[in-house]
Amino acid sequence: MNLDYLKNKKELVPTLLLGISVLCGIVIMVKVTGLFIASAKAENLVERAIEQSKPDPNNVKNQLANFEMIAADLKNNNLFAPPEAKKHPVEAVLGIFGDQVLIKENLGDQVLIKEKWYDIGDTIGEAKIVAIGPTSVTIAWDGKEKAFLPIQAVVAEASGGPRGRTSGAKGNEGGKNENREGGPQSVTVRVEGGMSEFGSRGGPGGAGFMAMRERFENMSEEERRAAITRMRERFAGGRGGPGGRDSGGRGGPGGGRGPGGRR
Repeated sequence: MNLDYLKNKKELVPTLLLGISVLCGIVIMVKVTGLFIASAKAENLVERAIEQSKPDPNNVKNQLANFEMIAADLKNNNLFAPPEAKKHPVEAVLGIFGDQVLIKENLGDQVLIKEKWYDIGDTIGEAKIVAIGPTSVTIAWDGKEKAFLPIQAVVAEASGGPRGRTSGAKGNEGGKNENREGGPQSVTVRVEGGMSEFGSRGGPGGAGFMAMRERFENMSEEERRAAITRMRERFAGGRGGPGGRDSGGRGGPGGGRGPGGRR
């Protein structure tokens, strides 16, 4: 009986081992399958998180719209840094030649100075030329009209230099006063290269004016600047020089009320 019992036991052991190995294989298959499923889910979660983390420009604009308005109000109402005043696009009118004007543009802190010819209706930045008269130019800007006089630009530059009544006083010491009543003097512009002269008494419709204008338009930029500088100096010299009122005969020896004039 012992032999039969042992034989039965030998048949039971392999069957038991086979069952255990099958069970282990099933468990391993379940674990591996669960691992693949978990990795797939994790990958999907990462993709969704990346898509959700991308900013939407429309949503950002909608969220920042209110804050931008508040920031603009704070900037405009800032007491410590008030808004800068607008500057007129035109700094000065340098000259009037018939139906055209020579304008010096206002470029703020830039060093470059633009000097161009403009007609009626032309725009300089936001400004527009409304009318050109014999002695003034009317320019509209920011809902207002302002008249520019070329003589103002000349006087402004002359007042900043060392010119003044001293030159007129020196003229009185000469004892000769060619213009006793302080009559107008002709302004002469000499251009390099053998150009002829142009006097201020030549009207806008004269042949001399047209010739001068044609020569001025044919000049280079350096020649134009040199001519404008000479014109300004002669304007300034005419106001304070020997032929002006300060050097007239009111106080000098050649004047009407001085020692050599009428008493």
